[in-house]
Amino acid sequence: MTRLWAAIGWRRLLVTALCLVAWRALDDVPVTGLNPNLIDARLQALSLSSPIHAIGTGPPFAGVSVAVMGLTPYIFALIVITLIEGISSRVHTIASTPGGRLRLERWTRALAIAFALGQASGWTSLMESSYALPSPLGWFPRLLIVLELTAATVFLILLADVIDEFGLGFGNGAFLIYALGPVAIEVHRLAFAFSSVPSVEALYAPFGIWLVFSVGVVAATVGVLLAVRRVKAAGDLKILMSGVIRPPVFAQTLLSLPVYYSSYIAVSNPGLTQAIRESLTPYGPNRLTDVAFVVLEGAVIIGFTLFVVAIDFRWTSLSAELRHHYARLAFIGGVFLALAVVVLPVLDWNLTLAAGRGTSMSGLSAVLVTAIILAMVGRIEVVAHTGRGLAIQMSRLP
Repeated sequence: MTRLWAAIGWRRLLVTALCLVAWRALDDVPVTGLNPNLIDARLQALSLSSPIHAIGTGPPFAGVSVAVMGLTPYIFALIVITLIEGISSRVHTIASTPGGRLRLERWTRALAIAFALGQASGWTSLMESSYALPSPLGWFPRLLIVLELTAATVFLILLADVIDEFGLGFGNGAFLIYALGPVAIEVHRLAFAFSSVPSVEALYAPFGIWLVFSVGVVAATVGVLLAVRRVKAAGDLKILMSGVIRPPVFAQTLLSLPVYYSSYIAVSNPGLTQAIRESLTPYGPNRLTDVAFVVLEGAVIIGFTLFVVAIDFRWTSLSAELRHHYARLAFIGGVFLALAVVVLPVLDWNLTLAAGRGTSMSGLSAVLVTAIILAMVGRIEVVAHTGRGLAIQMSRLP
């Protein structure tokens, strides 16, 4: 224990904590030009009668703050760059050198800024159409809001770098902040549930079910990661770490395209829009389409897991025996992700709803946070046993 504490140090703990506080504080900074009526309504909705009431609804400007995009543009940029690296032999060769890795990181950040500008522009138009922002919005106020949102994402990237270099990130700082976002939302939802029910006893059964599912996902992730670690000793098979983020993100993006399209035809064809939105969700009014969507999303996640692992390990250069071995392990990892990210959260929601109050969980966040924490602990243990100091070790994209 003493060696572990010496390896961590209070400074790294303090830096990590301060960076996370700064990240959460951004959710209390609203974007410029919000509708004053919206601001008044959100502030009046706050209840500070107890600590649970205070955090129950979350930050009042969480949905319209400068940090509304979070690190999503940066994560998407990382996904694109790693795919290009896996497909292009030239980029892979560049990334294998220290100087090339630095160039790749610069390209990733430039792409992240481009994504952030595009996402910020779309978000501004959405807020304008919902009257959260003045309509019509002039070009200068629009530019100011877009730059504010992009600057917040850049600031979060800086915080992630600080966590990596001076905190406990070890190359996973951005993923840690990205994964903790949904976790923070779930904490606020639980606090709101406890603060809004007539009696706490009414939440015993739903909360117990939610706790069992959440602990179960974490325990299963630990078990799978430890099993993969044993396999890695034989052949460096990063099967689960290759698929924690990318397959679920790919699946969600692919399946959400028809929903995005339905927004454009909502006025001309409202019936089709409603049918699309009720079908492409596991929480619709029709049980049959709900089950079909869960099966479809799970299958897409498994398929993308096989694709991602094939890209990461360059199957064309492997022997047929190794390719079969990788494919089997990738399929197991994909099935685990489909269960943790899709099936178990849907079961949790329906069971807690039947018990009195629906309580959602984020399987992806639970898996990702657990994987990152185990990676950090493993790095600290190595440092504690070798005594070589906490040198930063940048890992591949989870």
